[in-house]
Amino acid sequence: MASEWKQGLFNCFGDWEVCCCGLCCGPCLTYGTANDLGKSGLLYCLLGCIMPCIPTLLLRQEARERYNIEGETVEDVGTSVCCTACVMCQTAVEIKERGDSSK
Repeated sequence: MASEWKQGLFNCFGDWEVCCCGLCCGPCLTYGTANDLGKSGLLYCLLGCIMPCIPTLLLRQEARERYNIEGETVEDVGTSVCCTACVMCQTAVEIKERGDSSK
């Protein structure tokens, strides 16, 4: 059975640590989130410096698949392009609350 995100998309301040990291250093949050999901943090960080919405989309989809969170690719693309920082914070908090975060 599919679950839902533990934090809403626009609840960036639900976790101050993640929110501050996302606001002050987006590439740092991308790096850490990718590492937590077993991906190359450096590669995702470099890609994020060129086009931030791409690693955000890929990490959101990876988290959705790993935690069986309902949603569709079209929704992921739309939110990743329009609300990149909010999506990255939501994904990072999800990983943290599920216990897979290195923090």
